[in-house]
Amino acid sequence: MGLKIEALRWLFRRPVTENYPKQKKEPYPLFRGRIVYHPKTCIGCRLCERNCPTKAITFHEKGKIEFDMGKCILCGLCRDVCPTKPKSISFSREFEYASTRKENLKNRIS
Repeated sequence: MGLKIEALRWLFRRPVTENYPKQKKEPYPLFRGRIVYHPKTCIGCRLCERNCPTKAITFHEKGKIEFDMGKCILCGLCRDVCPTKPKSISFSREFEYASTRKENLKNRIS
């Protein structure tokens, strides 16, 4: 008897799920999305690469860096240790970068 009453209650409520692909929500202000690299402010200290716990950053030379978003855990250490002002690394608000191929998750910036 209790299940029928519960089912009837939910029948007349608004849905709790979102219509995601059609209605996109704006991420909250401190959201960490895809990494954005600013080569003009980079001084080539490589602190971002050394402090990355998952080794998702490969530094080739000043201004040429590669981010593997498949390994990145979005901890923010790369941005936090960057000594430049403004920071050479920041986060975008982009969160839709899923892929079926690993190669598509690498961000090579040169």
